[in-house]
Amino acid sequence: MPKYVNQTSNLNNDPLYKDIMKDRGVLSIQQFRTKYFNNVDLSSYPTTKYIWKKSDNLFKIANLFYRNKNYWWVIGYFNQKPTDGHYEIGEEILIPSVSIINDL
Repeated sequence: MPKYVNQTSNLNNDPLYKDIMKDRGVLSIQQFRTKYFNNVDLSSYPTTKYIWKKSDNLFKIANLFYRNKNYWWVIGYFNQKPTDGHYEIGEEILIPSVSIINDL
């Protein structure tokens, strides 16, 4: 499912960005609102422990466990660490079962 289906967006034409938009030849920027998730009890999902390695990123791990790199955000959401930069080598993270994808 695409990330931005039925998601609210706004047109940003704030004067603060005037110079940046002028340099890029645009009058405004369409920005999507922050995605809010349903209240999901994360403790109810079976998980697999995984140790973060030097070459890891959320795309690779999502592809490994879900066979779809587009679900990288599920792992970030579940661990409350949204980007690769939030993880450290040797850190244990939890990978929720694929059933969580249908509930978010």
